[in-house]
Amino acid sequence: MIRALILYYLSIKPTHGYEIQKFIQLSGTDQWMKIQSGSIYYALTKLEKEKCIDVLREERTGSRVRKIYKITEHGMKEMHKEIMSVLQTPIAGTGSPKFIIEPMLSLLDESELKVAIQNHIKELEEKREYWKRWSDIKAGKDATKLVQLSFSMTINALEDQILWHKELLDNLELYLNEGDAMKNFIIQFDVDSDETEVEVSEVDQKISYLNKIKDIIKDNPSKALDNLDLILEELQRQKS
Repeated sequence: MIRALILYYLSIKPTHGYEIQKFIQLSGTDQWMKIQSGSIYYALTKLEKEKCIDVLREERTGSRVRKIYKITEHGMKEMHKEIMSVLQTPIAGTGSPKFIIEPMLSLLDESELKVAIQNHIKELEEKREYWKRWSDIKAGKDATKLVQLSFSMTINALEDQILWHKELLDNLELYLNEGDAMKNFIIQFDVDSDETEVEVSEVDQKISYLNKIKDIIKDNPSKALDNLDLILEELQRQKS
């Protein structure tokens, strides 16, 4: 997205990298896109090599020399491609490595886990407050609906992350027990004994393996079984 942003800015007027950097910082765009200042100059250098932008002139300010860039015809075409690509990209992902980390937690020290989770919750809460303050400034009644939705989605996503980590922290012992159950399953798991000469679909294999996991963790709290039931129902739905 940083390429599209730089090309967009230069399509409006020629300028130097520092102006683009300050615009991104003052507009809050760096928070939306997590842009580091060094990445702007790296992108400018790359865009110049790709003939998307040219150096219009150089200006001296004290002992420093600034390159003033302008967009090329090729750059205009690339900008169009970049914008269309971003437009077709999901706003948020549908998965996270954290969604599969639960079984691995039992390998770590419980007190260490608690401190790490508590610290991360604090970071998320600070981010939420930051975005709420920005929302009050930029997403008031006079803002466009898209701006209001953008802030609302960001704040809600942070709220969901806080809830997820608080659930993990509040019921850490339960999830550590589930991790032990998964470890036992892996110990018993033998792919050679589970394979047959008859070709089995990937969904069938998943259903079979999850049923085995369910058998192993029968004695665990009902929440674990409920979660597995939901997974099994979804896989069976996909199969039908």
